[in-house]
Amino acid sequence: MKYTKENHLAEIVSLMQRYNISLAEIDAYGKGQPASLKETPRFIIFLAYLGGFLVLGGFGIYLKDHWVQFSSVERIAMTYGVGLSLYISALALYKKGASTLTLSNLFVIAFLFQGGGLSVGLHELFPDGDNLPLFVLTISSLMLFQTTVTFYKVPLTSVLFMGLYYLAFTYSALIAYLLDEMLIPEKLVSVQLLIMLGGTALIAVMYKVQKTPHRAICGFWYFMAMIAFYGGAYRLFKALLYPELFGLVPLLGLILVQVTRSKVMLTLTALAFIGYLGDMTARYFFETPWWPLALVGMGLMTILVAVLAYRRARSYK
Repeated sequence: MKYTKENHLAEIVSLMQRYNISLAEIDAYGKGQPASLKETPRFIIFLAYLGGFLVLGGFGIYLKDHWVQFSSVERIAMTYGVGLSLYISALALYKKGASTLTLSNLFVIAFLFQGGGLSVGLHELFPDGDNLPLFVLTISSLMLFQTTVTFYKVPLTSVLFMGLYYLAFTYSALIAYLLDEMLIPEKLVSVQLLIMLGGTALIAVMYKVQKTPHRAICGFWYFMAMIAFYGGAYRLFKALLYPELFGLVPLLGLILVQVTRSKVMLTLTALAFIGYLGDMTARYFFETPWWPLALVGMGLMTILVAVLAYRRARSYK
C-alpha cells in the first residue's frame, strides 16, 4: 500500500481518537510547553468498568428472576426501552462533546439492548411464529438501518463496528431465509459458496475501512472474514469430494494478504495451509508404514511456513 499524505493524516487522527489527544495538547507539545493533564487514571477507569458490569449483572439477574411476572409491555420496556434511553443519552452526550470512550461504551450497550428488545417485542407480538430466519432478518435489518443512519451523523468507530456486526447477522439470516423458502436452489448455489463469498466481500469492505481513521476494528473483522473464507472453501471442496483442491485456496489468500498487508490474515492463511497439510497427511498416510515420515515432513513444512510468515509479517507496518 502506497503511503501518501492522506494515509498519514488518517493514522494521526486514529491515534488521537484512540488516546484522547486534543489539538491543544499537540500544539503545547510542539511549543515545548507542558500540556494539561487530562488522562483519567487507569484505576479509575477500571472501577468505572467494574461498576458498569455490576449494574448490568444485577439488572440481568433481576430480569431473569422476575421475567415471568412481567407483562408484554413491561418486558419490552425493560429491554428495548433501556436501549433507547441509552441511545438518546449517547446522542445528547455526543453533542456536548463527551469523550470517545464514554460514547463508544454507551452506543455499543444501547445497540445490543435495542437488538435484544426488538427480539423480545417480536416474540411478544407473534408468540406462535416459527420462522427463525425471518425473525433474525427483521431484527438485524432494522438495527443495520439504525446503525447506518447513526454512523452518518455520529462517525465513531464503535458505531461502525456495530453496523458491521448487524450486517453480518443480516447476510447470514438472508441466506438462511432464502434457502428455507427455497428461493435459492441449494443444488445450484451452495451455502458454502455463499459463506466464502461473504467473507471475500467483508475483506473488500475492511480494505476500504483500513484507509480511514476507523482502522482499529480491521483486525477483528479481517479475522472473521478469513474464518468465513477458509471455512466456506473447505466445506465447499469437501462437499464436492475434492478436498485436495483446498490447497489452492491459501494461495489465493496470500494474494489477498499481499493487498491488505494484514498480519491477522497472514496468520490465518498460514494456519489454513498447515491444517490442509495435516488433513492430507492423515488422509493418505495414516495407518501406513510411511506415517512417521509423513509427520516429520509435515513438521518441517510447518516450521518453514512459520519462518516465511514471520518474515513477511515483519515487513508490514
